[in-house]
Amino acid sequence: MKNKKDKNIEDVKIDDLSKKKRSKKVVKEEKVIEINEPINEQVEVINKKQKNMFNSVEVIVIMIITALFGVFVGSVVTYFRDNGSIKTSNKDLRELVMTYHDVVDNYYGNIDSEELLEAGIKGMIDYLGDPYSSYLSPESASDFNEELEGKYVGLGAEISKNEDGNLLVRTVYEDSPAYQSGLKVDDVIYKVDDMLATDKTLTEITDYIKGGKVDTKAKLYIKRGEEDLCIEFTRGTIDLISVTGEVIEQDQHKIGLITISVFAKNSGEQFEKVYKELENEQIESLIIDVRNNNGGYVTSVSSISELFLNKKDVIFIIEDKNHQEKQLSTKNGIIKIPTVVLINGGSASASEILASSLNENLSIDLIGTQTYGKGSVQKTKVLSSGATIKYTTQKWLTPSGKTIEGEGVSPTIEVEQSKEYYSNPTKENDTQLQKAIEELLKSYGD
Repeated sequence: MKNKKDKNIEDVKIDDLSKKKRSKKVVKEEKVIEINEPINEQVEVINKKQKNMFNSVEVIVIMIITALFGVFVGSVVTYFRDNGSIKTSNKDLRELVMTYHDVVDNYYGNIDSEELLEAGIKGMIDYLGDPYSSYLSPESASDFNEELEGKYVGLGAEISKNEDGNLLVRTVYEDSPAYQSGLKVDDVIYKVDDMLATDKTLTEITDYIKGGKVDTKAKLYIKRGEEDLCIEFTRGTIDLISVTGEVIEQDQHKIGLITISVFAKNSGEQFEKVYKELENEQIESLIIDVRNNNGGYVTSVSSISELFLNKKDVIFIIEDKNHQEKQLSTKNGIIKIPTVVLINGGSASASEILASSLNENLSIDLIGTQTYGKGSVQKTKVLSSGATIKYTTQKWLTPSGKTIEGEGVSPTIEVEQSKEYYSNPTKENDTQLQKAIEELLKSYGD
């Protein structure tokens, strides 16, 4: 087991990254790197009502609008209408805005101006031809942003539909509004406020519960055995758990296992908290599992990496069209015990940053199979409509300057997963985990 700093890291020239202009329609933007959204991104440009309404002329109009929106990238639309005049930041955008208003004002048929604008923005993103750039409708963006934000407003319980069409409580999170109100696992919810569970889909009910503001109240009508109860809860902010930990005891040694499901905004804080809990259990070594973790925020993976690296170690390198910039650790790490990282073909983006950073700086072993190979960075912007656009702005390189795009990060110890694991996953038939345990036991020198 190697755990020494690799000093043969190639120096790369760095210049300041160019600043990007912000759109006035944007109220929020973040750098996020992931491979696949945790939700369905298939968004229709025109809803069914529009499809029945639009004819071939309208289709041509939308194609024109879509093409014109292509020049919108990187620019700011600042227009107003005053006695027929329109001002914009440049000639092309002035023409775009004029065309949009001409169509909305003069087209013979019925047009929903907001949906037409949505179609144009989506067409602009589709024009890029980039699998990692996409437009998410407000509904789709809500789930996407919720997972990456790492929190939501709601009840703090997992529920599912039972065979009678009512809601079965499967999990109640500790210290959540559900926990504080007295809700219990296996309670059956048959009504939420005035909504009968049998009359609504599970999505409609959960959206209603999560749709209220913090500190607003709602009532749950439940059956608990033979009892009929009414429980009132107050909506609160629920932290999604993206980092979990446990202790594996083997051959009189304690090994910590930390699993990261996604690099949400609060994953760095969760990782440090979980590690300190395991440290109190007197673990002697650590396994980090990022298998099937498709990425997340750059800031989160950086903060986790800094728990291991030395100050000024290179975490990764960001590169745009003209410049490179090294992302350096700003502190000396607190975790010094023998560590390995579990990876597989579902480990992508931020997971690959963590794996390559720990491997190239500290020679930490990577156990499993080749990772996915996503070396690009996306910027996300939430529009005033609630929709989100996501498009590629940069690519990232490993600390030594290697690109992993389309190639992935190679394991230092290659281990295929057992067939038995896929049909009945257990720790015992998890061959990659068992190999990690075996390697760490070697480091004790017993």
